[in-house]
Amino acid sequence: MSKTFRNAPNPKALSPDQITAFESGGPGHDTREIGKAGTHESANATSREQQNETKRVEPTKRFCIDMPATAHRRFKTACAASGVTMLDEVTGFILQRTGELETALSGDRETA
Repeated sequence: MSKTFRNAPNPKALSPDQITAFESGGPGHDTREIGKAGTHESANATSREQQNETKRVEPTKRFCIDMPATAHRRFKTACAASGVTMLDEVTGFILQRTGELETALSGDRETA
């Protein structure tokens, strides 16, 4: 028996305004609360309340990496045992390191 989609519902057509709204960050775009650079808990001793005040909602971008399965398992296990998400930890690491790189770059420009 072969499968057919003759009876499947067709999606409704979108208006040009709806398409433009989606393309410019309208409904349908993923947003998450992102902390300001340097608010990662291990990098900065600010309180949880201060971190929550600095959070804002902005569009997100997907970032995929390939890593060894054992490293992934260890990281996932450590995050779960600590009660933090892998996303929050990786984002914190990236923001912390980005700040360090930016500081190093600004120092290099001043000495040049």
